[in-house]
Amino acid sequence: MKLPATRGIVLLFCSLGLAALLNAPGLRKDAESRQGRDRDFAVAVTKPLARVSELLYLDRPRRELQAAVGRMDEDRIDTRIAFRLPPPAGPLPHSSPQQKKPRRAQAKRRPVFTRAHPLRIWVAGDSLAQVPGDALERASSSNHAIAILAVESRLSTGLGQPALYNWFSRIAGVMSSLHPNVAVLSFGADDAHDYLGGIPAGRTVGKLGSRSWNAEYRRRVEGVTRELNATGTYVVWIGLPIPAGRGFSRSFPIVNRILRSVVAAHRQRAAYIDTWHLLDSAHGKYTDYLRNARGKVVLLRAHDGVHYLPPAGDMVARAILQQLRRVYDVRDAAASRARVGHERNVGKVRAAG
Repeated sequence: MKLPATRGIVLLFCSLGLAALLNAPGLRKDAESRQGRDRDFAVAVTKPLARVSELLYLDRPRRELQAAVGRMDEDRIDTRIAFRLPPPAGPLPHSSPQQKKPRRAQAKRRPVFTRAHPLRIWVAGDSLAQVPGDALERASSSNHAIAILAVESRLSTGLGQPALYNWFSRIAGVMSSLHPNVAVLSFGADDAHDYLGGIPAGRTVGKLGSRSWNAEYRRRVEGVTRELNATGTYVVWIGLPIPAGRGFSRSFPIVNRILRSVVAAHRQRAAYIDTWHLLDSAHGKYTDYLRNARGKVVLLRAHDGVHYLPPAGDMVARAILQQLRRVYDVRDAAASRARVGHERNVGKVRAAG
């Protein structure tokens, strides 16, 4: 009886070893995105494992399967954070209530977008981007002067861990392929921790909220904003929402302050959507329920106290569209005809009265 049991154990370990070799590229990438001492150990183990898998061609089945489902570069580790434009000289300016406001320049004519020439919007970010992106699609479905190019939401990604997914490379690709007029970005929920990947050799970054951490994260937000602005793309940064409990109540405001400071330096070509106060209670506290635009009390937040539910997405989308209408003249022929018809009917009723 001992011999079959021994064989079973050997077979089990062989199966686990084969599975590890078949999935070695994914294990290697997962190790790169970890934090602290666990990351160093995981990298030390998975790096040679991935090399053996490649030499034995055991990584091919995984690669072929990914290609079949359109995710060819899923295991590629790209930690490059490269910006074409040079960084600004000196620190970014911070908004302050004591600062003198510049004289109001003569109002410029807003760019016009119509059904024939719609406003092209690209939505991207972590898991918090999905629900507002879906809401923007719903809100613009009846307005043909707005075109949502895509809603790209990737779980557990951000600007902090390019090894997991390199948004910097993706944004550069979008600028040259989709040519959006507006980029709506939601990052930070998965960046609000001590670890930042993609740090150049010889440099170190302190813990979340430290001067070095803030400077590095601001460099990334600033770089993305400037690169998009350089192509004529208006950038809308969605701030992190007020969370339930204490888990993110310290970390989310740190990211929000950085987003605000960058937008303050690019206020002509960028905007910040303050979801924290958009979704808080009358007392400035977290709440699961608020009244929507129709005055109905609706459930806004998921059970984790972070993610949005569709009614919250509708509120965020409404705030985004209100901001875009301040910048652009969005004209939908069907909506305009309906409005003119309504005004005429109102006029007839008043004349009859």
